[in-house]
Amino acid sequence: MIASVPHAGFFAPFRTAGRRAITFLALGLLLMPILRAAESSELARLATQSLLLDVARAGSRLVVVGDRGHILLSDDEGRNWRQVIVPTRAMLTGVSFGDARHGWAVGHDGALLATADGGETWKHQFAGVGVEVIFFDVFFSDAEHGLVVGAYGKCLLTIDGGQIWEDAAPVPDEMHINQIAPTATDKLYLAGEAGTLLSSTDAHKPWHKYEVPYEGSLFGVLPLGEKSLLTYGLRGHVLVSEDDGASWTERAMPAAVLIMAGIKLKSGVIVLAGAGGNFFVSRTGAKSFAHWKPAEYLGGVSALLETNDGALLVVGETGVVRLQPPLK
Repeated sequence: MIASVPHAGFFAPFRTAGRRAITFLALGLLLMPILRAAESSELARLATQSLLLDVARAGSRLVVVGDRGHILLSDDEGRNWRQVIVPTRAMLTGVSFGDARHGWAVGHDGALLATADGGETWKHQFAGVGVEVIFFDVFFSDAEHGLVVGAYGKCLLTIDGGQIWEDAAPVPDEMHINQIAPTATDKLYLAGEAGTLLSSTDAHKPWHKYEVPYEGSLFGVLPLGEKSLLTYGLRGHVLVSEDDGASWTERAMPAAVLIMAGIKLKSGVIVLAGAGGNFFVSRTGAKSFAHWKPAEYLGGVSALLETNDGALLVVGETGVVRLQPPLK
């Protein structure tokens, strides 16, 4: 996960189209009881060891989401977790909080959940999509302005906390979008299949498409500085740009495994992680990477977060754990 967040300026050009959105909203309110009434998650004794896919901070709280509608909360930086019941059993793939109380979780079956009490309770929001839609990621810059992305280029925006959602600028070629990467400015990056890497500072103008010398799926972007970018994906492919994507250099990695998560720690150390509990660590500003395979976590990794007390929180195939990051 990336700690920096853009200002609401990214969403400023976006305006709802009123009548069409309200019509969708009214229709959704009629259909939702039919589609969702029988669905709710169930308490699972081993939820902390189940497939989990994303993590976000909500003030002093951490929130993790995953398979079967699992949502877990921790109020002690990931040492202990408790599960809350939510109105879906769909796989949840992304979570984001605009502030300590207002958060959103997205996933399969068109699932788009919202909370206004720091994750204690959740309810559906209607985004004008059906159960065939799969959302992969969500980002909110504050309690009002948000973006969700997913399969076949699905990309939706809200400027009112999700009361109304509208289509953003279309994604080129309707590619699957796997991750939203915010920056400290208004710019957002999107990473997706077939080497898709996009950016924008304006919700209505076309996305800027980067020419990345790789045709496989990209699962994330890690902004490292004003013009420095790192992107990663299948079979250990890691590419770095020092000129905001004008040119790219591929890094030689110690193992050719799927990489799905990346983070730059407060110390400056960069950690990438992916399949089979394989981690890759750079203390050279992404110029080179060393292999790290901690015994405490052996499954695939889907998300990383640095806790306030300096631990590395790992979320993935075998649940959620705290690791001591490799700083030396």
